[in-house]
Amino acid sequence: MDTYDIFRGFLKDSFSPQLRAEGFKGSGTTFRRIKVDAIHVLNVQGSRSGGKCCVNLGVHFAFLPTAGDQPVADLKKLKEYECDFRARLHEAGEADHWWDYGVTEAEAQSSCENLIDTYRRRGAAFFDAFEPSPDVFDRITPAELDIGDCSNLPPTGNTLVRIALTMSRIMKHLGQSQKCREFAEVGLHHLGQATGLRREFERLRSAC
Repeated sequence: MDTYDIFRGFLKDSFSPQLRAEGFKGSGTTFRRIKVDAIHVLNVQGSRSGGKCCVNLGVHFAFLPTAGDQPVADLKKLKEYECDFRARLHEAGEADHWWDYGVTEAEAQSSCENLIDTYRRRGAAFFDAFEPSPDVFDRITPAELDIGDCSNLPPTGNTLVRIALTMSRIMKHLGQSQKCREFAEVGLHHLGQATGLRREFERLRSAC
């Protein structure tokens, strides 16, 4: 057994039970938790070059199209990269983090324990940032987004234009017509070369 198998074994024995205790379902590398019309996704992604992995986090809502602008066919099969709100698990001050499998069993165990500890401190906080839903989305105004201030919004991993699109769609779903139009206007204001989204922004602006 190499350290990859040892590391994965530690994840299965120590991390998976914790996730299930928090309401996640799944096995292997992807876990999902459905909360009314929201879904939380956690995915452990191995490096293409081998030897290490990262943890991807995603939050999405059933009433939104996927990040690829396709209807959500089944929340139980939604992938992390299809979520409109995404982040990679890391420590404060980092932009990214990969956990080495190590070269010994002790190193594999230590790295796995660090991954789990980081999730407890940082990953759970990512998902908590979306509570209470949908009130959390009232914390950002179109004016704030227009100047690039997303500090009151949960992490998205998206561009300002894509955030404006998501917020306009959320406001439309919540019946907040004025905000729907205003977020659509922000998107049009910053559209630039993303002209493929113009029709959708104009539809949202006129539909609300």
